Amino acid sequence: MEQNKTKIFTFGDIGQYLPRFIESRSNDWVSFGEDNLWPDLMVRLYNQSSMNRTCIMSKYDSVIGKGLKCKTHEDLMANRKETLNDVFEKCALDYIIHGGFAVNLVWNIVGSAAEIYHTDFTKIRSGKPTKETGEVYDYFFCSEWKAWRRYGVHKICKLDKEKAKEEPNQLYYAKDYTPGLNTYPLSDWVGSVNDVLTDIQTSIFHNSNLQNGLVPSLWISFRNGIPDPQEQNDIYTRISEAFSGADKAGKFFLSFADSPDSTPEVTPLRAENDQYYITLDQRIVNRILTAHRITSPLLLGIRDSGGGLGSNKDEIITSYSHFISTVVKPIQKFMLKEFEYIVETAKGYEVQLYIEPRNLFEDDQSETSDEAGIAPILPTETNEALRSLSGRQFQGLFRIVRQYNQEKITLEQAKTMLSSGYGLSEEQMCSFLGVDPDETE
Repeated sequence: MEQNKTKIFTFGDIGQYLPRFIESRSNDWVSFGEDNLWPDLMVRLYNQSSMNRTCIMSKYDSVIGKGLKCKTHEDLMANRKETLNDVFEKCALDYIIHGGFAVNLVWNIVGSAAEIYHTDFTKIRSGKPTKETGEVYDYFFCSEWKAWRRYGVHKICKLDKEKAKEEPNQLYYAKDYTPGLNTYPLSDWVGSVNDVLTDIQTSIFHNSNLQNGLVPSLWISFRNGIPDPQEQNDIYTRISEAFSGADKAGKFFLSFADSPDSTPEVTPLRAENDQYYITLDQRIVNRILTAHRITSPLLLGIRDSGGGLGSNKDEIITSYSHFISTVVKPIQKFMLKEFEYIVETAKGYEVQLYIEPRNLFEDDQSETSDEAGIAPILPTETNEALRSLSGRQFQGLFRIVRQYNQEKITLEQAKTMLSSGYGLSEEQMCSFLGVDPDETE
């Protein structure tokens, strides 16, 4: 009996747009989705949905901050043309979109050092994992997987310094751990794929309505007889050209008749589903924000009702604090760990990398820290005394946080200064310093 030549990993019937990872005997790589184009879909969702793109760019801007810095080496270069920060920023965007990134390392002739290049995540496919350990030893590059037979597929060895001389072109494939997956990653917003697609299709639908606005809006009935088919088409064309389309809004309809009986009847067609689309739009926004773990739409400049920035500033600050702690810092932690390993492997020496943070309000120095990585974080349970601090006192408070993040002072020293100088509780100090209270006990 002939054995099945295809192995399929499936998630079951939990969603229409979750990928299947397919191992086929006819190919050396694992297909990423049934058409092997799942990464391309994720890029389209990033480019075509304004809400999704805004969420991703908000995370990206916070993650890269003011740039990747190195405590041990100045002006660290990744390759002849790019700094390490240049490569880091490209990889950070890939990671936020796809849940992983790829780096190409090109070793010198003696295999002692390598140049580091970013590789577009959409161009890489994983080789088949071994049955014994599940480890992947090879990856495959194609500039256009939709037509891989025409463009060709190139095999690349995974990062292994021991093979630097015989395999000078190597690839490091970084991805998050996802339960049940050992080949490809999934982005943290994958649960909202259907909602992002709905957002795109809704936009197309409304645009189509505008382009053909006359069709669903009016019923025009002529009462002076039925003309021949050619004349009917001519009348339709003239009316369509005169009134359909967004740029024709505001024009009026004029007719002449011998008697009331021959006057054209124009019947407006009411749009009964306006409230439905308003509700749908709100649902889409909420679900996409939830998938990206953005607790307040104010962080993206979205305001449900009137009011200036000042009236919502506390909500913005608190939401930004939560966003930094639960979304940005975990991504930065993963990226820094991976890049330290890549640089140490490629260059042969240890490095200590950190990200210089970006302020929430760049021009408001009284309520931001210039390097702490945390905008003025005032948890809801913070004592009221903090809210009356002056700008200079706030700068002193966040200077302590900055010194702790830069490892200039210990955790105990930072907590002592925050407790004696500002009267913070243990929980509040841990919130400001971004540490887990359980880990400090």
